[in-house]
Amino acid sequence: MDSGSETPPDWFPSGIVTLTTDFGLSDPYVGIMKGAILSEYASATLVDLTHSVPPQDVRSGAWFLSKSWSWFPAGSVHVAVVDPGVGGDRQILLAFHEGHAFLAPDNGLLEAILPSTIPLWPLDLGCAELPVPSHTFHGRDVFAPIAARMAAGTRPATGGAVVRGVGGVEFPEASRCADGSVETEVLLVDHYGNLISGFCPGTDEAGSSLWDVDVAGHLVPGAKTYGDVGSGDLLALLDSYGHIEVAQRDGSAAQSLGAGPGDPMTMTRKTK
Repeated sequence: MDSGSETPPDWFPSGIVTLTTDFGLSDPYVGIMKGAILSEYASATLVDLTHSVPPQDVRSGAWFLSKSWSWFPAGSVHVAVVDPGVGGDRQILLAFHEGHAFLAPDNGLLEAILPSTIPLWPLDLGCAELPVPSHTFHGRDVFAPIAARMAAGTRPATGGAVVRGVGGVEFPEASRCADGSVETEVLLVDHYGNLISGFCPGTDEAGSSLWDVDVAGHLVPGAKTYGDVGSGDLLALLDSYGHIEVAQRDGSAAQSLGAGPGDPMTMTRKTK
């Protein structure tokens, strides 16, 4: 933990609050959290970024938010509640970056997505005048009212210390080998069963190159679009996140290959 004399920047809210959680949709937790926000600020615009982060998977939550926040207008409040330590002594952090505000537990999530120069401010909840929170639902009892107040223009009190160094959340690296191939791993599996890799090609190769991918004992050929292969065929392509993914036309690559997060992937640029 580092202490500094810096102060949080000025804040110009848009009224937008995005929600990223591992709550799922089979329970009422998401709806209750929204209700708590709207009770504080009925004019808030609430956007469900995703509630399908795998339970307690801080890395996936961080990655989803890292690929999404910049599509929103400045002044948005991004709330990420993937909180395995809920009810413990972990702090709740506030950060500002490029006109956006971020609220998340102190579990490495924000450090994974924001530049190391961005201060992370621990909230002073003693000044927030909140009811005593439950031990299991800080999304409702702490994050919701704080986010609502920020969307309405009221910034919460912070503890005054600039926090860095919790860490513990890292996205897989992509290592280039001497023969030109790239080694990485499966970062996550999306709703369609696509294996999203940790490899994001450079701008000079993203639009013009196809990559064959060796994963789970299968060599999957590179293609530009799903329409370039037949039903049931596997393919490797550049996805909307800018990463190489392995997919199956009209199917689930994860199920067909028996592969998942952490499995190694080797990528070779297609020459023909």
